[in-house]
Amino acid sequence: MYKLLLATDDQAIRDAFAAVKWEMLGYRQPRVAASVEEAVNSLNAHHADAIAIGLSAEEDAALVEYLLEARPNLPIMAVSRNSGHVENHAVELRKLLNRIHADVSNTTFTTAEQLQVARHDFFRAMMDHRIPGRKDVERLLRLTRSKMDPHKPCVVAELSMPEDSDFLKGRWQYGPERLELALRNIFGVEVHGLRILSCVLPGERIVLLGCPMLCREIDADAEGNSMTGVITTHVRECIDHVDEFLGLDLKISSIRILPALTAMARDAE
Repeated sequence: MYKLLLATDDQAIRDAFAAVKWEMLGYRQPRVAASVEEAVNSLNAHHADAIAIGLSAEEDAALVEYLLEARPNLPIMAVSRNSGHVENHAVELRKLLNRIHADVSNTTFTTAEQLQVARHDFFRAMMDHRIPGRKDVERLLRLTRSKMDPHKPCVVAELSMPEDSDFLKGRWQYGPERLELALRNIFGVEVHGLRILSCVLPGERIVLLGCPMLCREIDADAEGNSMTGVITTHVRECIDHVDEFLGLDLKISSIRILPALTAMARDAE
């Protein structure tokens, strides 16, 4: 059974957690800590598969900062004063933990590697506008331990293939998945404080996302270009590599700045 630590001094949150039948969900009864210090001490003394945080904004930030440095692969579950919502969050967390600990092949994947795959699946869904609300974006970022900041402006670029291209239907018999993996290897770096992600979505849409990282400042490039300029320069350089290595002539069809990553939620359209 999975072990969960609840860090909160809010009695309503504690009551909501106490009302959940944890064993039926595959968990032991959660340990409870009332402060950042108690949570850190508990994590150092006892194994936890995940943590749920319901502290003040200041203490929440302090505990998350500690987790970023000391336990970057510990999933953070959302809290609620409603036991039904707590149960839903616990089921969501269990699915992620099952994925992390799954024995699906002869290859041993680390927790960090499994979380990376889960994050990419989440980002694909977000870029395809399949995440319902802004709060869902924030919740899933924390659950999968993404270091991307949901509240700072980010850049979205769409790329297009030639209209008569049969690239995905021809020699690339593995289709969009194989192309996406190649693009992730070519585009996927951190540039001047922006994390770059790439996805191939239904309809042969190629979407790139540049998002600031938590606790990092966005740097201008050597020429002092804006965020859009930094991304545009990076994308053009990568497009040249795509043409060189894959023989695919991509073009930038659009590029725009969003006020925040949460603006990619479906209810924000």
